[in-house]
Amino acid sequence: MKILSFSYCFPNHLNPTWGMFVFQRLAALGNREDLQVCSPVPWFPLLTNNQEKSSSGALWQGMTVHRPGFFYIPGILKNWDAHFYARGLRNWFTKLCRSWKPDVLDAHFIWPDGVGVAALAREMGIPYVITLRGKLYECLKLSVQTQQCTEALCGASAVISVSKKLADEARKMGVSKNRLFIIPNGVDRDHFYPRRKKECRRVLGLPEEGSLLVTVAHLGHRKGHHEVIKALAGLPDYVRLVIVGGSAQGGTPEKLKAIAKEVGVEDRLILPGPQSYEKIPLYFSAADASVLASYREGCPNVVLESLACGTPVVAGDVGAVPDILPVPDVGRIVPSRSIEPLRLALAEVLEDNWKPEDVVRESGVRSWDEVALDVGKILKDIAKNADD
Repeated sequence: MKILSFSYCFPNHLNPTWGMFVFQRLAALGNREDLQVCSPVPWFPLLTNNQEKSSSGALWQGMTVHRPGFFYIPGILKNWDAHFYARGLRNWFTKLCRSWKPDVLDAHFIWPDGVGVAALAREMGIPYVITLRGKLYECLKLSVQTQQCTEALCGASAVISVSKKLADEARKMGVSKNRLFIIPNGVDRDHFYPRRKKECRRVLGLPEEGSLLVTVAHLGHRKGHHEVIKALAGLPDYVRLVIVGGSAQGGTPEKLKAIAKEVGVEDRLILPGPQSYEKIPLYFSAADASVLASYREGCPNVVLESLACGTPVVAGDVGAVPDILPVPDVGRIVPSRSIEPLRLALAEVLEDNWKPEDVVRESGVRSWDEVALDVGKILKDIAKNADD
């Protein structure tokens, strides 16, 4: 079976961790099937930094990745992005199909990938699948994008949702139950596993005494760092918070430090900045608990990665969190945008004596290979039905 997967969010040499969760699912699937990837590059004539585009496939960690360009206008006409996406890829896609025609197209985000791929699939008579992630929520705020997404989803041979909540949205949009599958993300179990807490703290230069909370997320406002810092103020003085991530969406270290100073915990907030993929498991293993207070998520891999490291999680009730975080066995779930419920949950988790091996076992976290098996079966059934 030949699979062509589309994702604007995919690693490149400028940002090797961009879309790592997409890469990991595709790498596992590519071990079993003939798979190539299309990661389109948006470009605008007046900008020079986004001209890195190529119509020929190049290897990325053993995977054939195409990076054709498509026109877009920064900041305006966003409802046209999927149209420009399909138009920009049309010639490249037609040429590719002459030498390597896929049996199924696999779009990893509804916008612009899913809507753009739907148009290309109709033209070439190839079935397509769309994976729903948190991006859908942004599209639902705009009626024009909602209409385009609805048409693409209802025309798909299958819709894979990373959470029950997103699946419910798809059903409301008209996707039939027999074409809808819920498959949360997986974890690289060779990379995320329990390590010795004190050793990790020494390696990272973190305090070896006291309790540590860790959040791995960019510093944008929607990640809920404000609430976590304010909740920290209500916890004992020996509890510190480590936020691993860089500035994004208006959120900066300076702004978080100002909030910490305002509530009197500036000396208990640690901001190491963005860290390499190799170091992330060390931060989870160094912590007594991880926390994710986001306002919106699809299937947050940081929750799965923390659990795979044997570290309990306190997270907001968003996205796939209720699907992937068994409570109270491995953590707590609290209302989004809350402070006091968050503080209480953190206090409860920090009081318990969690054994990493128990957290891993009770979490039920699956590997990317297991996820790929489920995804591959769906794609094979679609390709088989298309041939019949």
